[in-house]
Amino acid sequence: MTEEINILKPACPKCGVSKRIPIPGSVFSQKSFGLIKIQVPQGAVCEDHQFIVIADNEARIIGYEAIDVSVSKEEEELLPEMESEIKFPLKYLVHKLGFNSVAGLIHAKLFKYDSFIIRSDESDISLEDLDEYFDNMIPEPYNNSIKIDTISYDDEIFPNPGYFYSLVTNQKTKAFLFNPRKHIVQMPWRTNIYYETHIVNYALERSDPKEQIKVISDSIVRFINDAEFAKTILDNVKKISEKDFMKTLDEKLALTTINKYRMTLIKEFLRRRISVDLIKKIKK
Repeated sequence: MTEEINILKPACPKCGVSKRIPIPGSVFSQKSFGLIKIQVPQGAVCEDHQFIVIADNEARIIGYEAIDVSVSKEEEELLPEMESEIKFPLKYLVHKLGFNSVAGLIHAKLFKYDSFIIRSDESDISLEDLDEYFDNMIPEPYNNSIKIDTISYDDEIFPNPGYFYSLVTNQKTKAFLFNPRKHIVQMPWRTNIYYETHIVNYALERSDPKEQIKVISDSIVRFINDAEFAKTILDNVKKISEKDFMKTLDEKLALTTINKYRMTLIKEFLRRRISVDLIKKIKK
């Protein structure tokens, strides 16, 4: 009899690279409840890192653990920098929350989605500090819109975390949910986070915490300027086809390549931050 194979698609908690990998079904059938840890060697998902995938017995990814003997030393090197005006460097935040969680928080803040950390204990990063960090990336009047909050998870009441996460996603259908195990539980938007992962990667090339914030902030300002220019086009038409709308934007915004993905982001921003009625003017 051929053994059942489960396909997992883990994302490296350090760099965000994702890949589908096959896992024998016997790995999950050994436990009726609880968590299963699967070690992912370097090269299996990304070329530079190895890590552990934490899954439940139904092969749903719950979180990740990094495997890096230099992690504790790395934290010691990063923590003194937290005494500066910027409370923590981007690299430290990525290490604590996960690469994709940081990118997701940028998207949630920029596009005005509720954000919740699902956790069972206190974190060494305060919610106030997290809010301040991400609000510093986004210019007025679009920052400070929705605060990051928490959802408490009690493993004694809910021994099966997969069930608890399903319960939470049913209650918070329009919220961005992630956990301290560096795993995104839910992204409520239809787009992906390619834009945000790109600017986070670009910012990580800088060593200075203030420069990291500036790199991300500058990119966000350019995006908002593009979206506000798109608004002026829609303000002056009754209807416009999506093709003509994209063509006009591409011609007028010399510093931005307007492809379908960028167009989707601009429409999402207009709909959530400016006016739903404007989007109704764009016809397929």
